[in-house]
Parts: sequence; C-alpha cells; structure tokens
Amino acid sequence: MKLRLDHFWGQRLAIAVLTAGAFACVPGESPENPAHIAELKKTYEGLHKRLEAAAAQDPQIASAFAAKGQVLIAIRSGLIEELAGNIAQRYLDQVTVDLRDVKGHGSGELKKQTFLGKIKVGNWDVRIALGDLVGDLSAGTPQVGLRQPNLIDIDLPVDVHETEGSATLHFSWDSAGIAGVVCKDFELTREIRGRVLNQQHSLTGALRLDNTGDSLTATPIFPNRKVKLKLDLTKKSWAVVEAALQSQNTSGTCGMLMKPAVVLRFLRDLAGHGIDVPLPDSIFRVVRLPARVHESVKVNGQTIALDLKAESLRVETATLWSGASVTVKAR
Repeated sequence: MKLRLDHFWGQRLAIAVLTAGAFACVPGESPENPAHIAELKKTYEGLHKRLEAAAAQDPQIASAFAAKGQVLIAIRSGLIEELAGNIAQRYLDQVTVDLRDVKGHGSGELKKQTFLGKIKVGNWDVRIALGDLVGDLSAGTPQVGLRQPNLIDIDLPVDVHETEGSATLHFSWDSAGIAGVVCKDFELTREIRGRVLNQQHSLTGALRLDNTGDSLTATPIFPNRKVKLKLDLTKKSWAVVEAALQSQNTSGTCGMLMKPAVVLRFLRDLAGHGIDVPLPDSIFRVVRLPARVHESVKVNGQTIALDLKAESLRVETATLWSGASVTVKAR
C-alpha cells in the first residue's frame, strides 16, 4: 500500500540535497580531511534533528511509530470502504423473507352521539394472517465510512419487490352498553389475496473490525434488524371484505352502528402503515480473512521459515492501520 507522507519525504529529500551540497561546497578538500568530516557530521546532526522534529508533527508518522509490531501496513479509507460495502450488499443479496408467521392486528372502539351524550356502542378487532406471502429483498449501494477505534459505519438501502400471496382476514364486533341489547355480536373470516408493495427502506449499522492474530474479522452490528413492509389487498379482495362488512349492515346486527366504510378506511390505513418484519439473524454473517502468513525458502540447502502475524488494528486519520510481527527461523 502506498502511504503518502509528502511533508516527511520532502524533509528527507531536503536533507539529501543539503548533505550532497555540503560535500561539494568546499572545492579541493579531501573527504578524509578531519576538519571537513567534523563539519559534515555537525551538518548531518543538525539536519537529523530537523527531520525528527518535522516527523513528530506529522500525525501519520506519529501514528505509525505508536503501532505494535515490526511491520506496519496503512490502508486508505477508499479500499476499506469498498470492501465493507461489498460485504454489506452480500447480506441482502436476493433475500426472501417468509411471512407466514407475521400477523397484522388492529382494534378500536366506536362511540355514537345520542340524546344522552356520546356513548360507547362497541369494540372491533381485526387480524390479518399472511399465508404463503413472501418478501423479496435486495440491497442497493451502501454509504460507508470509517470511525474510531475499529468501526465501519454502514447505511444500506434495501429494495423490496412486489409479490402476491394468500392471506386470511378475521374481523369481530363486540357490542357494548345499550347497543348490546338490540344488536348482535358477529365475527367474519375471509380468505383473501395480499400484496407486498414495491418500496425502499434503509438499514443502518456498522462492521466491527477485530484482529485475532490469525484472522481479521468483520462482525455486523445492526441493532434494528426489522423492515416495515407496506402491504395491500388485491382489488378483488377489497371487494370481498367490503361485501362481508355490508352483509352485517342490517337492523338485526350492529353493522349499522359500526359503519362498514369507517372500518374499510381503517383497514386500508393499517395495510399502508406497514408491518414490522424481522430479518433472519442468519444473513448477518461474520466475515473472516486470514491475517497470518507462513512461508519458507531454501538457502544453501537450509530452510528459512518466515512467520508474519498481525498484532494490532485500528482506524485513525481516515486510514486503517495494521501492525504485524515478523519471525525468521532457520530449520
């Protein structure tokens, strides 16, 4: 990896030029002249102090010297962010979520103005069970960024594609007060067709980078792993629900008090608001990359083994720093 330290290398170049100039500034002098050598040594020491002072003021140089290990690798944020983005996209690459265990539920009470004032006439309850309906999800291009000490923040767009499947609607009405004397309670169950609508959501979280010595791990940290899916019924299914409610709109039941149009409006609002659907934990996988290298080579018939082991990992100054120790053994 190329580490840009322009100020640092500029200082080193200046030292090289000045040192070469010092050798050439005294024409006719022999390099072995003790006085001349002493003068060059003094110049060298002065320039070396200037170099150390300049390096100490550079945050990247200071960070490099603070790292553990004998070898230090600096990786700019661009490469890490691209890698993290690819990992995040794989989490939701064409994922299908089974909605059979997902339930939608809503309830409320109905009050009516009378000569006695506003009185409660009943409670209603609606439940929707999704049969073979599924949600097809795919990931967009995430926004990523490095954060100290070892995190990569991720904002991942999630596209939900339209699907259709079976569902069951259960509606019940429980009369209350005076209405219970003249009205009957009733329940309705209808098999209908539901739709998951085209929509887009966003998952926010992070990848935590850890260095175990043998491997580099990226652990997903997504506290909220739910997607609020917006649903709807097919046009034919809405007609079925409306007909079922209208069938109770008679003097012998409380449908007249309940007002089917009001219930239909609530059902549409419930579907449009969406249902929280948890994403499977299994899709948020820990990614492991090798962080240790074992190599050997033969020199004059003797095997020389090289062992490179990662020692540290941290994020600083938009850079990922990884330190490693090197061991060389003759076998």
